[in-house]
Amino acid sequence: MRNPMTPAEFDAACRELWRACKFLSESSGRRSEARNSMVRGNPNSKHLIGMARDFAAPDVEMLREAEIVALALGFWTQVHDVLSGDHLHVQGLPPGDVPEWWMNKYGR
Repeated sequence: MRNPMTPAEFDAACRELWRACKFLSESSGRRSEARNSMVRGNPNSKHLIGMARDFAAPDVEMLREAEIVALALGFWTQVHDVLSGDHLHVQGLPPGDVPEWWMNKYGR
């Protein structure tokens, strides 16, 4: 079972993902509410608290390869198709609301 990551654990895991998959390039990290709205992000997006990042790759097969690595690192993941721009979304917290205990300890 995966556990919610701390911000430091999330940053370290993102660096490890990039080390393992040098073909990735980060396309989105922490977002302001205005930027999140502009890209039609979820109003509860983990990007808003710096706990989600999106990575691009040359093709979808490489994104799927990176997703396997990301899952092994403990991320919650989703590969988005061409309609939303091919990218791998990773986050250090499970989908849904951010746990209150987490926000009390790490929220920013």
